[in-house]
Amino acid sequence: MYLKNKIKTVISLCLLAVLSLTLSFCSGKKEQKTDDGAVVISDSLIKSMTVGVARNTQVRNELKLTGKIIADQNKQLQVFPFVSGVVKGVNVEVGDYVEKDQVLAVIRSGDVADYQKQFSDAKSNYDLAKKNMQVAEDMYASKLMSERDYISAKQDLNKAQADINKSQELQKIYTLSNESEFIVKAPISGFIIEKNINKDMQIRADNSQSMFTVSQLTDVWVLANVYETDIDKVKEKDTVFVTTIAYPDKIYKATIDKVYNVLDPQTRVMKIRVKLENPDYLLKPEMYANVVVNYAEQASMITIASSAIVFDNSNNYVLVYGGGKNFTVRKIDLYKTIGAKAYVRSGLKEGDRIVTANQLLIYNALTNN
Repeated sequence: MYLKNKIKTVISLCLLAVLSLTLSFCSGKKEQKTDDGAVVISDSLIKSMTVGVARNTQVRNELKLTGKIIADQNKQLQVFPFVSGVVKGVNVEVGDYVEKDQVLAVIRSGDVADYQKQFSDAKSNYDLAKKNMQVAEDMYASKLMSERDYISAKQDLNKAQADINKSQELQKIYTLSNESEFIVKAPISGFIIEKNINKDMQIRADNSQSMFTVSQLTDVWVLANVYETDIDKVKEKDTVFVTTIAYPDKIYKATIDKVYNVLDPQTRVMKIRVKLENPDYLLKPEMYANVVVNYAEQASMITIASSAIVFDNSNNYVLVYGGGKNFTVRKIDLYKTIGAKAYVRSGLKEGDRIVTANQLLIYNALTNN
């Protein structure tokens, strides 16, 4: 019986000790009230909070636009047919990456045969003119040819040389083979973003449509639509944030590269252009894009960190810190919140010190008396 009572006593003492420690721990973490009901903020809570300063700054707003990704037109080239003929073969498809001078297609063409004949004729004429010039030099040196005839032979040689040079340049530019074939090569390294020929297709040299479009997609453009009511809100160098449907969590920060100061007569929108780096080729031409323009308004207001605001009972409050353990709950008239910044119409003045972290704990302690 004595042993049983002893155990009960020990257990009771242990429970009492645990309870005492728990109360002591809680009193160290929570705010306490003094005998007269005043709230005392713990030192640990004050150390954990952060404080910002209210500043009077120009108000910045956001304009949300829609657009799409297109290739950087300064880094793309179109390939047109220089000859008429029949497509013998096509070696690439849309989306393929090609190196500069890689063969894209081969065209069998009668025009190439004409160029080959012109080159052959030019070479024959040059050989003949060269022999005639050698004879003329000997005869002129022996006084058997007039100076006029000598100069004429020299002009014939120069003309034959010019004709063969022209023919060689044509072969080099057009990449002509000796088999009456026109070799279509990539003018730059990049991706095939457009292809308008197929095997056995007949093409004409005067065709206005390109055979291929090759683009370097290391940089892309975003073209966004701006309605008439918002034209005054955008200008070059404004900061923008771009997202796509494919990568909604990836945000591209850039600036407006160009404002096209004309409206599309059908859609009644103006275009703006944003240039984005695309080293990993994630952004593809024709992707839809959302563009948020960060622009400046004419007004200026008190600006604080948006994290400092406490929303309670349909009103907005902040905690103004006066130093030590001096806090004041201040009701504010919030104009709007843009990202990490909040603009305040009234309730604060420039230089007020505002609690920006852990303010909710202090607010509850001050308002739940």
